Amino acid sequence: MGGKEEKMDERRGMPRWQINQGAQLTFENGVKPISCVVEDISRGGMRISLRRDLFDEAFSKFKLALAQDFEFNIGAQVVWRQEQFEKNIYGLAFNPDSRPGKDEFERYINENFHDLIVKHWWEPLNELQS
Repeated sequence: MGGKEEKMDERRGMPRWQINQGAQLTFENGVKPISCVVEDISRGGMRISLRRDLFDEAFSKFKLALAQDFEFNIGAQVVWRQEQFEKNIYGLAFNPDSRPGKDEFERYINENFHDLIVKHWWEPLNELQS
């Protein structure tokens, strides 16, 4: 209070883009795709929300379809999870050997969320870590 603005302690090494985009998760067990919302994403991880409660192990290998032109197979660890307003929110860290490719990721963000690049001008996409 007292007019002082508090800053959040940001520990991520890569910019995170708040996209709030519907997506489909498909798991190895062949169950039909599950709808989710990718709330934010970086090359190192993402925050997703969905109506279903899933075991953490389900995310060890899955396919994420964000759009017709951006779909990738990935593995992740659940870093945190939260239940909120009848939805389950998961903070996922991608396994280093299955991160989306840098060029592919940059193209997707640039083509679909150009306004976010302008908003985050101090975090250019071409400086993302490998």
